[in-house]
Amino acid sequence: MQQARRGPLPPGRERREFLEQQPTYWLKRCYQALRRTVDQALREYGLTLSQRDVLLTLYEEGALDQTCLRDRLGLEQSSVSRLVDGLVRRGLIELRPGEADRRVRIAALSPQGRELLLRTPGSSELGGRRMVANLSRQEQEELVRLLRRCTDNLMGPSDGSR
Repeated sequence: MQQARRGPLPPGRERREFLEQQPTYWLKRCYQALRRTVDQALREYGLTLSQRDVLLTLYEEGALDQTCLRDRLGLEQSSVSRLVDGLVRRGLIELRPGEADRRVRIAALSPQGRELLLRTPGSSELGGRRMVANLSRQEQEELVRLLRRCTDNLMGPSDGSR
């Protein structure tokens, strides 16, 4: 029985050909391109996509402690702390201690943060249309269907029973 290969293939044609066939490679490249496009457009508002995501989460969910915010955003705690601290310095969110545990920091959207958020377009408007511009309606629906299925696969049981 042949053992699975570990580590990257050496640089060169074989590696490029291998990567060109991998959905994970193209998903990552697409996300990176979308991210660059959206971040570039959001510069006009003085925001990054990650910062806007924090504001949007607090707008949709109300005040949250940083652990909940981390879970909603799918980021590391250190990243959330940096984002929150930067947005606090800019007056876009406010922090207060938790009622039960004063060590917990509760983040809430400030009036300035709400006003800025409501002026900014979202990533679908800033990059999503461009991303699917040359796809038919049917291809767009198929793309969404496949991405949902891949997400379900990754979020489901890891024992291979699906």
